[in-house]
Amino acid sequence: MENRRRRNDAAYFLIILTYVFAVVSYPSLISLIFLPVMILHAFTIDLILPKVLSRKIGAKDIAILAVNTIPYIYFFTPLILIPALAFLLSIILSYTKSKILPQLIGTVGISLLYLPLVQIFGGINIVDIGVYLVWTTYTLTEAIYVEYKLPYRQVSIKQLRVSWLTSLLINVISIIIFPLFVLPLIEPTIRFMKPGEKLKVASQIKELGKKGLKRTILVFSLLLAIILIHLLIF
Repeated sequence: MENRRRRNDAAYFLIILTYVFAVVSYPSLISLIFLPVMILHAFTIDLILPKVLSRKIGAKDIAILAVNTIPYIYFFTPLILIPALAFLLSIILSYTKSKILPQLIGTVGISLLYLPLVQIFGGINIVDIGVYLVWTTYTLTEAIYVEYKLPYRQVSIKQLRVSWLTSLLINVISIIIFPLFVLPLIEPTIRFMKPGEKLKVASQIKELGKKGLKRTILVFSLLLAIILIHLLIF
């Protein structure tokens, strides 16, 4: 039960940070209207994520998921199809033998909401794309890092490193867009390339979560600063 709550708390946290990014990137009246939509998303994840991971999702859960899509029918942007497909893929993969992929894809699906939200709120600039790339690749690799550290998961250090090296190649685009994007990549690079040993016992998971929270706030703060600097300059 403790493990389940940790995962749901992480999802709530990720929704809040992603929404804040979008509001700061393009503050508008529509962004305030979407606050209850984000609350709805958080409620849905809290209710349905454990069912998805345990392959117990039912018709009522599908109906709740459908309700989450209603605002995007009115405020439609093709970009919303990206996180939608990620969540759909997470549900589909939950019915396979994989226990990790549904969790990873569902997690990154939350951060993939950023760019569609910015588009809905008023428009996208080139720095928003850089934030999108750094934020999504970081949240994905952070999720892989957590899975690697768990003593009962079969995620290797090689898989973690390859994931982040691939992310760094993608984020060359972000650095070209705005060189300051190198800053939020420093701490994750050190940690993901030298992640240390797996946890010895499950009781260490709580401390891992606390450290992960602080490190994610650091990346979030640096990305937020980049957004604000760009807004002030341009």
